[in-house]
Amino acid sequence: MSSPMLRMILMLLVVLCAVATFFVWVIPTPVVQSWMMQRASADRYAQYAAFEQAFAFWFCLRILVPAIMLLLVAGVYFNESVEKFLFQCGKTAYEQTVVEYKGKIELKRTVLFRLFLLSWFGLGLFHFADGLWQRIEDWPWYHFSAGPEIMPNISDANRDVIRYLQEMTEEDSRILVLSDQKLFFLSYYLLPRRLFHVIHPESEFVIPKANQERQLAAYRFEDLDGKTVAEISPDYILEYFEGKRYLKKDEFQSDPFWIQFQRRRYGPAYEPTYNVRLRRYASGHHSSK
Repeated sequence: MSSPMLRMILMLLVVLCAVATFFVWVIPTPVVQSWMMQRASADRYAQYAAFEQAFAFWFCLRILVPAIMLLLVAGVYFNESVEKFLFQCGKTAYEQTVVEYKGKIELKRTVLFRLFLLSWFGLGLFHFADGLWQRIEDWPWYHFSAGPEIMPNISDANRDVIRYLQEMTEEDSRILVLSDQKLFFLSYYLLPRRLFHVIHPESEFVIPKANQERQLAAYRFEDLDGKTVAEISPDYILEYFEGKRYLKKDEFQSDPFWIQFQRRRYGPAYEPTYNVRLRRYASGHHSSK
């Protein structure tokens, strides 16, 4: 490729990037958010995701497009150096991908090897682009936070209970969990605390469904024998029930620290809709923390 031809292509790309830069900076972000929300489903979570994803997508474009334009401008200015660099890269790639056998070029193996390399690099670029897009899709929930902070793929109630336990219990504590959900994941988010979740026999091999559609049998603390509790020797007892079968409205506010914790997060008007009770356990009896 001659230097004038390369220069012409680079200049054309600069013009295209300049136009794109103008549009991504002139069009307000709320306009893009509105456009994406109109194309999302009416579900409030889909609307929220579209709103946040539009912000992340437009923000990335506002940085990426001008950066590409600056690189292309530099390419036009250093046209000859760029041409020499590309020529040298092509020459090196051509020489290094030739397959020889006994001093002779194996044409078929050379072609297959080059196709393999092209496919490999193409797959790498595809996964890189897919990873960037996945990051944009995850933006509404992650932002700049790590997984343990966000606690993905669990309900808002689960997140609140985890954060409550993080605040109210010591890191070396042992917690006996009684719930109508299978909460094994609590152990991951609450390390180094040790959690002991006693599962009811009728629920051991039952796969739960979202939103308590499949109600699981569960133990209450009074259902456990003293030997089982003594073997676990917990520092705290957590009772956490969401299903209608185990809800007790008169116990919604039985843990004043839980209510205070939630009202700090959601305002003084917060009213609980499920049972959460954390108690300190000592010498075979309960006492409120």
